Amino acid sequence: MNVTLPPELEAYIEQSIRNGTFASASDFVEAAARRQMQEEAWFERKVLEGLQGPITPLTREDLDSVRAIARKTRAG
Repeated sequence: MNVTLPPELEAYIEQSIRNGTFASASDFVEAAARRQMQEEAWFERKVLEGLQGPITPLTREDLDSVRAIARKTRAG
């Protein structure tokens, strides 16, 4: 698999290797993919938990809260 990254992400990965956080770019990508999988599984669990609870009207505050969680998750 070949991946093309913007220079700033490539530099970040290279710095992570230099400082010993990861042994290689492959290790970095593997960890990132695993984290993404964990976040998706967490989100799915939360949705399923919500479906099991009492049904309440969805409010603007609820939507804002979901958006904030999604932004926080994406920002890492």
